[in-house]
Amino acid sequence: MGGNPAQNHIDLMPGEPTGARAEVPTSTYREHRPPAALAGHVLCVWAQAIGAGEAVHRHRVLPDGCADVVWIGEAPPVVAGPATGPVVVPLQPGTLVVGVRLRPGAACVLGPPASELSDRDTPLRDIWGPGAEAVFARVTQEPSIAARLAAAAAALAGRLGDAGPPDPMIAAATLWLARHPEGRVGDLARWLDVGERRLRRRFAAAVGYGPKTFQRVLRLQRVLRLAGRSPGASLAALAAEAGYADQAHMSRELRLLAGRSPGAVLRGSASTLELSDLFKTEAAPAA
Repeated sequence: MGGNPAQNHIDLMPGEPTGARAEVPTSTYREHRPPAALAGHVLCVWAQAIGAGEAVHRHRVLPDGCADVVWIGEAPPVVAGPATGPVVVPLQPGTLVVGVRLRPGAACVLGPPASELSDRDTPLRDIWGPGAEAVFARVTQEPSIAARLAAAAAALAGRLGDAGPPDPMIAAATLWLARHPEGRVGDLARWLDVGERRLRRRFAAAVGYGPKTFQRVLRLQRVLRLAGRSPGASLAALAAEAGYADQAHMSRELRLLAGRSPGAVLRGSASTLELSDLFKTEAAPAA
């Protein structure tokens, strides 16, 4: 899970109080840059605090091409794999959530191919075994948000120290796709001097799905960011600037990836990748 609260949706769960007495809790979300030791693998560390209230906060997460290691309240950590559709997580009032968001293509350093983690939450102990559980359980024992984030980063750094860097070819490929929203996978393969089949196989193992799906997810994130920066822009203008063929193309994609109409998705939206370099406009690096 994770994601900016501007992308969230609040609903009452069955059996919850309704009317004026049903207080929907507030949600406060913050991203922070990771420690230098994790910068090669981690996009950000983040925390979300759910305030007091009577209703359950339904946290809506949209695809962003990343995997997160997440601690929800006192529960053991899970790996929220790269998603291809919206995920709604019910959070009780007073819940504190912390997470470490891996860079696109870095989920594979956890162990299994990222394609085995996509569209699911996997308990971290199922990946690293029960021996790691005690170390990661200490995160939820810390008294403050800052202490939990520091403990989460330290625990992950202890496991990733020997993991080596993510696949450099895939790192170059993700940046190319981010900076060529209308680019073809065949052009990317030629730029990388690799066959398309091999590129798709390595990309799915590192990112969780193929380069075309990743490109669609990045377009979603791009239009979210554009809408947040230009709230008065027309849907047609946003579609053109984000790299969609037209407004109808954008509408279809948002319904598939976000589960809602463009008006509902983009109203007050914000990107979950604000700390990422994927939206910078300089030329892509050499392969």
